[in-house]
Amino acid sequence: MRKRLAFLWLLTILATTVFADPVTFDLSQGGAKIGQNTYERKADGSFTSVTNISVSGVTIDSKLSGKFVDNKLTEFTLIQEARGTKVSMSFKSGKLMVSVNGKDQPEATISLQPSLYSNYHPGIASSILANLDTSVQGTRPIKVSVVDNGGVPIDATVTPKSPRKIKVEGKEVTLRPFVLNLSGIDIEFVADPQGEIKGENVAIQKALFIPKGYEDAFEDPVAKYKELSQPTHEVKTLTAQKVKMRDGVELVCDIAMPAEDGKYPAILVRTPYGRAGQMLGANWWAKRGYVYMVQDCRGRQDSGGAWDPFVPERKDGKDTIDWMAKQPWSNGKVGMIGASYGGYVQWAAAVERPAALKCIIPQVSPPDAMRNIPYENGVFTLLPNLWWTNIVRDKQTHLERATQPLPNGDKLKTLPLSKLDDVIFGENVPFWDNWLKREGMAKWAKGYDTISDMPKVTIPALHISGWWDGDGIGTKTNWATMRAAGRTNQWLIYGPWPHAFNTSTQFGDVDYGPKSVLELDSVYLRWFDTWLKGKPVGFDKIPHVQAFLTGANKWLNLSDWPLKSSPVKRLYFQDAKSLTEKPVKNGKQARYTYDPAAVQIPPQLKGNLMAQSTTKAPIGKSNGKQLVYRSAPLKSDMALGGPISVELYFSTNVVSTDFYALLLDEDEKGDTRIVCLPGKLDVRYLQGLDKPRLITPGKTYKATINLWDTAHLFKKGHRVTVAITSDMFPGTARNLNTGEPLFSATKMKVAKQVIYQDAKRPSCLTFRLLPVK
Repeated sequence: MRKRLAFLWLLTILATTVFADPVTFDLSQGGAKIGQNTYERKADGSFTSVTNISVSGVTIDSKLSGKFVDNKLTEFTLIQEARGTKVSMSFKSGKLMVSVNGKDQPEATISLQPSLYSNYHPGIASSILANLDTSVQGTRPIKVSVVDNGGVPIDATVTPKSPRKIKVEGKEVTLRPFVLNLSGIDIEFVADPQGEIKGENVAIQKALFIPKGYEDAFEDPVAKYKELSQPTHEVKTLTAQKVKMRDGVELVCDIAMPAEDGKYPAILVRTPYGRAGQMLGANWWAKRGYVYMVQDCRGRQDSGGAWDPFVPERKDGKDTIDWMAKQPWSNGKVGMIGASYGGYVQWAAAVERPAALKCIIPQVSPPDAMRNIPYENGVFTLLPNLWWTNIVRDKQTHLERATQPLPNGDKLKTLPLSKLDDVIFGENVPFWDNWLKREGMAKWAKGYDTISDMPKVTIPALHISGWWDGDGIGTKTNWATMRAAGRTNQWLIYGPWPHAFNTSTQFGDVDYGPKSVLELDSVYLRWFDTWLKGKPVGFDKIPHVQAFLTGANKWLNLSDWPLKSSPVKRLYFQDAKSLTEKPVKNGKQARYTYDPAAVQIPPQLKGNLMAQSTTKAPIGKSNGKQLVYRSAPLKSDMALGGPISVELYFSTNVVSTDFYALLLDEDEKGDTRIVCLPGKLDVRYLQGLDKPRLITPGKTYKATINLWDTAHLFKKGHRVTVAITSDMFPGTARNLNTGEPLFSATKMKVAKQVIYQDAKRPSCLTFRLLPVK
């Protein structure tokens, strides 16, 4: 639930450095100018670079100066202010001194790489030119020191592309384009024959860094589709427009539209994070004949009303669409697009069935209150809830908190949970208390509740998510619900992406390859041209399902998910260690213990939570706290797909407890990585998510734990591995095993879990086999 604001720039072309007049670059995002950089390097090797950025209410001012000797940076000074933090760095003679808001940090000794990189100062990357081996063809690895981070080296690759020619002030100029890949993000840049940079383009972030006259330096990937709406319109913008809801509360929006009077289809974005950021791409749509409207949700930014996350979005969404359909610029057709919360609000509006809503593109959308945030199958998802609460607990959104350590993380074991917000944030957050009081869907009915009414929705939807998306269970649930309702006008894209979908080829230390990131702008335009303009642009020829197969790192084009023809496979639990093809007739019971008082707070909470993602999971063997099952080494490759579940026969000595199921891939060396996000279940919800019901100690139950979707190739010699546990703290709140209400619970009890593994009670892993050649 965040917007990436980093802009990555780097140069690399020739082995010759030139010294030119100051170069001024305009920085834009989504077609809207957000900043400027001026870079000047003198003949003696000294340079100055000044960058000023203003985007979504965030101002960044950065000045970098220093000196190159023999194309090596020998000294520099960086002064940067952003989001209320001033950082000063000074480097000379191998010594780095840093000050943060006037507080000096310990001096450090560093050795800069010859090749340099800075987030906001592309000019210093000329150092790469002198160190690039031009005799090497194709993609080659390089290392760069990140000046902004005190010289931290980053592994990167550079790939030259074919020269291209453009006209600048009537003269033909030859440009040499290159693609730099940093942390899985492709940056295309161009230089003139003298090696002077004439532009950089971070396409996946819609960020363009270019001097006047060089606007044609980069190719627009959408421009080649001549059948799609073309950018032929002039644009006008209306700001701070008020839309009255049925209860009199006014919500504020900004609108971009074609300047010429007429009736146009409209695209609606509703967000709790501030409409300014979402308006960055508004002109792109308005030029193509669409009205593009962004609205602050109730209680957020400039909009009126109380902030009760998710709850009012059904009514507010419908009222907003009904208002749009009545405007003189409307042709009566509205589509919606947006990610995360902006994905949920689309489903919230759709289940109310406003007549003007014709299609939606929900990206990384959560489902409802009991299936993801704040609860997943009854389990309170603690750390994600706190992380998000920290961003939106004030009326004005604080996106900068997304990358900051959680305040007072050492207090996470505070009980009852209703006091946790007070000790973490130093204040009471009303919606946090409401979440804890609303255990069960019955307490969210007709508010944060869409799944029960989703079968009534008949409009087309393009579902987009990733295997590592923290809200991915929403896409899985929404897709399955619509398909179960018989809707054939649904499309699905599942990539190897986290919540910040389609922004990088990497997740953690795994790189899924250059094809793992898609060009989606033309897909979105083709979608809206189809359903809002009625243009015959061939969207029906796009596969209904595109799923990325990890392990093989390739896309699968499928007719459905799951494929009706894909066989179901089961692997059965045996002896607390093995997965077998058949259940054991007289299999022994497996046991472990869960003590909520014994959990520990990991030290990683002191850092940036968003930078700690990984698929590595050294799971070990069954012990007193978990059970681990492994298959025999596979005799051939096996492609696994969703839906994935664990059927667990269990008994316990308590009236309430949690179970978690993890699916892993173990290679020949014994290294294990998670294959998908784990399934979770609070056993009080075995009979349904409407309300919690205590279970009977000692009684045998069957639980189905639904893991999140994936498509993964287990290679020959690897082992399918499953882990069962009752503790994922602090990712989830501790189940205290007493059945008390979460809002006030403080008493704890040790749970003694028994898992059955015999023919009558065959605990097992269930999944689909994908048809992969």
